[in-house]
Amino acid sequence: FLSFLLIQVILKDMNMKFEMKGSVNGHYFEIEGEGKGKPYEGIQKSTFRVTKGGPLPFSFDILSSAFKYGNRCFTSYPEGMPDYFKQAFPAGMSYERSFTFEDGGVATASGHIGLEGNLFTHKSMFHGVNFPADGPIMGKRTIGWDPSFEKMTVSNNILRGDVTMFLLLKGGGYHSCQFHTSYK
Repeated sequence: FLSFLLIQVILKDMNMKFEMKGSVNGHYFEIEGEGKGKPYEGIQKSTFRVTKGGPLPFSFDILSSAFKYGNRCFTSYPEGMPDYFKQAFPAGMSYERSFTFEDGGVATASGHIGLEGNLFTHKSMFHGVNFPADGPIMGKRTIGWDPSFEKMTVSNNILRGDVTMFLLLKGGGYHSCQFHTSYK
């Protein structure tokens, strides 16, 4: 019965709309985007544009962690495994995430993902400070995130996620970042 309800609320093909406001090292920006995806297959594609504060003086990759890794509704789970994220709808879900980068940069992101028909609405905030001017973030020397997995546990009735992520660097190498996330 629950599977039937999920299919009725979250369709095989979903659209996405994104809004983000934030700042990195004092540089204010706003971003909008849209996309499409298949939540039950773990597939999503989206495009983004900077509407205020462009061009960004830092690597966009640090923001993608809030857009893409923020919407866990596009995670494909094995048959029979409960999917907390899809079960959160139609009411929606929120998350709060902290980031600690190996070079001393730190950031926070928070977001709410709502549902309007076959459209996920994703509104988020991102704030980062302490990124070294000569580091890979401010120097725009990243080329995406290395694939990873997140360890999730329930604590005080909140789903918490922890993962060490790695940004891939131009010319080779990695830049590590610890994510701590609370999903509600």
